[in-house]
Amino acid sequence: MIYSMKGKLLFVFFGICVWLFSAKVQAQFCENAFKGAFTIDPADGCVQKAVTLKNDKSGAQDVYYVYNFNRTQTDAPVLVDRTPDLSYVYTKPGTYTILQAGSASGTGFVLCKDYKVRETAAPNGYLTSCNNGRVRLTLVDDAIYRAYDKIEIDWGDGPPIRVDKGGLLLHDKIMSQKPSITIKGVYNGDFCASEVKSRTLTGEATPPSLASIKISNVEMTADGKAKILYQGMEGVNTEVFIDKGDAMFVSTGKTASVKGPVSVTIENLNPDQIYRFKLISKDICENPSESNIVSSVIVKKGTLVLDEVNSVTWEQRTNSEKLVEFQLLRDDGVIFNTPSELSYLDDKVKCGTDYKYAVVAVIEGDVRSYSAPITIRPQSSSPEAIKQASVTVESNNLITSKIVLSGDGLTSTYNLIVERANSGSSDFQKVSGLSNQNLIYKDQEVNTSETSYCYRFSYENACKLVSPPSDVICSILLKSGVQDISWTGASPFIGSVGAYDLIQTDINGQTTDEIPKQLDLIHKIDLDTQSAGSFQIRAESGNGNLVSYSNVISLRSDVIMLIPDIFTPNGDGINERFEVKSYFTTTFRMLIYSRWGEVVFQSENALDGWDGTIGGKPALPGYYLYKIEASTPTQEQISRTGSFVLVR
Repeated sequence: MIYSMKGKLLFVFFGICVWLFSAKVQAQFCENAFKGAFTIDPADGCVQKAVTLKNDKSGAQDVYYVYNFNRTQTDAPVLVDRTPDLSYVYTKPGTYTILQAGSASGTGFVLCKDYKVRETAAPNGYLTSCNNGRVRLTLVDDAIYRAYDKIEIDWGDGPPIRVDKGGLLLHDKIMSQKPSITIKGVYNGDFCASEVKSRTLTGEATPPSLASIKISNVEMTADGKAKILYQGMEGVNTEVFIDKGDAMFVSTGKTASVKGPVSVTIENLNPDQIYRFKLISKDICENPSESNIVSSVIVKKGTLVLDEVNSVTWEQRTNSEKLVEFQLLRDDGVIFNTPSELSYLDDKVKCGTDYKYAVVAVIEGDVRSYSAPITIRPQSSSPEAIKQASVTVESNNLITSKIVLSGDGLTSTYNLIVERANSGSSDFQKVSGLSNQNLIYKDQEVNTSETSYCYRFSYENACKLVSPPSDVICSILLKSGVQDISWTGASPFIGSVGAYDLIQTDINGQTTDEIPKQLDLIHKIDLDTQSAGSFQIRAESGNGNLVSYSNVISLRSDVIMLIPDIFTPNGDGINERFEVKSYFTTTFRMLIYSRWGEVVFQSENALDGWDGTIGGKPALPGYYLYKIEASTPTQEQISRTGSFVLVR
């Protein structure tokens, strides 16, 4: 007998282990292949009403129940949640999963059933009574209200009425006596009819505050409409009023009595006029309440005209709440914030483009008033004639013009127009491209070795306005002769030339001298000081605004040394000194030796000559030797040696 009992217990334990292992490998614990069996009474539950289970599984052992099991759970329920009790009372509404688990014939089984428990609490609500006998029942839209299919209202003066869930929450009635109203929830099919509790309302509540009913947005449109947005309350009649500029608010005829955001559109207004708006709301007892006052905003094109700058101004009348700031929008993006300014100069614009502007007034309490948008296209004044320019001959086939733009009408972009004519002709032809924004123009269609060219300049700004042509500037042709430099005789300007200057540069391009030539047209070359380097003529107009540079002429000469072979220092005034003429050298050193190699004279200045004395005494007649060392502007070293005769 003892052996048999032990064997039976081991078998049951083995079955439960197999069942637990099987449960763990299932996706969900409720989906065990071996099913239990039980019934539930009643079929639909009610809060605080006991539910009774009956085990219908044949041969079931070790049966337990979980009355609030998670159907998606994959593990077996913890011990604390298990109970063998067949009766349970739910305290909250909802849909629950009831789990049955146990074993039969050594095999574990599981069965899960969903069970709906209905709400039985009384709905929430409150009464508002007025002196005129009007009573308002307000049902509270909460979880209890939404649990029922209908709400039953018993006013106490007749049969109860039932209203569907989702219908009106406000119910008004004129009563001649102090109200005592009973409300309760009702299910279709009268489920839980005996368990559902009722609520009797006898107290009088003051009407709710209407302070939350206020304007949050005013938006004007270009077609003369005002869109008003406010937060409404259910059952509270709210009307929109307007002040058209005479400080008198009149009704717009726009009313609403709904809960939540309310949008009202008022038509046939002038978008260029400022209006003010407010709301007047009345509670059930006809007590009026006024909202905040919000003014519309108008934005205009300013009267100030600047080149490629949009002038924007705006206006608003007084609001009941403090203004926080104005926000100026260009093409729907904020470009300027200010607490008090009423104008703005927008220089981030370009001619030929339309820009949309609007202003938002931000008011305390997160209130906003939007102006109707306007469109402004940048303008400019008429461009002035170009006053500053220069023309430079760079080579036989290149003349470079440099232009300075200034004055009224100058915009961010432009098209520089360059016109050219042969010297002496008035037939100017455009030589620049279709869209030229480079203020340095290089003209390669020229032959400066044969003729001079004249130029005039104008420009078209971004607003498509063209400046008058500038004064004419002509190129200068510089030529060199054997011992002089000359240049074009005709004036390079329409007016007279202010002055010519000869610019001399060294072989490295550095300016070494600027020689004023006044109105001369020729320059004699000094072979001693101007034997190497480059020359260019600069001419300025009488007012100094126009400049013309000639072509550049470079001079390079071989070294010339004129060394005598005899001199006669005898006091007759003729050929008294041994002098060397040196041209195109930058350094010079001369040594004179006697026949015995003694240095009798030395100098580092080519202009210094030997007077035929040694130590202040006349040197003996005869042959003497010289050695000359010099260098050229290019640092080439020159050396000369030889002899000469001193004759007395």
